[in-house]
Amino acid sequence: RRGADGEITGVIGVGQDITQIREITGEQERIADDLSRLIETANAPIFGVDLQGMVTEWNRKAADMLGYTKGDTMGKNFVQNFIQLKNQDSVAQVLNR
Repeated sequence: RRGADGEITGVIGVGQDITQIREITGEQERIADDLSRLIETANAPIFGVDLQGMVTEWNRKAADMLGYTKGDTMGKNFVQNFIQLKNQDSVAQVLNR
């Protein structure tokens, strides 16, 4: 804030208590971490595919069973790269539903 002569005469500030927002955000992060850990350590192959058919998730059991690491699969087209040619059409149909 400035006075009539242009000199600074004070400061105007606005504050807001964000304690509750931080608590909620922290809880959401804990839940997301728990779910990620559950997916990664599951005793079943779990993979995720986005609407374009690209791999978005690949857990350790999928890697063990199928021989592709998470790094090998992420961002690649699931059907074209990881499904046998004879099964690609039927798998693609299921994913497109």
